[in-house]
Amino acid sequence: MRIYLELMEILEEIATEEPDFIRVDVTEWSPKDVDVAINLLLDQAQAYKHFTLQKHYCGHEEGEPCHAETIIQK
Repeated sequence: MRIYLELMEILEEIATEEPDFIRVDVTEWSPKDVDVAINLLLDQAQAYKHFTLQKHYCGHEEGEPCHAETIIQK
């Protein structure tokens, strides 16, 4: 199973631009390195009015469903 950190900007309904989306594959990272990446993504998220940061557990390679764990939503 692959594990991703995903930062998704949430735009207002009337927005004309595409929202930012950042995905980082952290599958083989140490927990300490994952924490560093989370903090870096949260720094980036300060530029957004609304966002979701989640950990995405992707089971596609194994033929399994994906599931996500919300880290923070603003």
